[in-house]
Amino acid sequence: MSTLTEIQAAELLPPEQKEELFRFLATHLSCAEEPARQATLVQGPHNTLLLKAPPEAPPMTTETVKRLLEEFP
Repeated sequence: MSTLTEIQAAELLPPEQKEELFRFLATHLSCAEEPARQATLVQGPHNTLLLKAPPEAPPMTTETVKRLLEEFP
């Protein structure tokens, strides 16, 4: 979407496509405003790969994971 006409046409999309478009834009706009703070894969014990969160990420407690899963689409 690069023109006002295209953005206005998005109002006619079905609700599911609007939601998908919103998530896409939110993800890409937040990435453009902030430096990349993404999780990375690191080598763990016994040749396993671990996902390492950025320093400012919230701790992954049981409560945090449950809340994230409840909010997951």
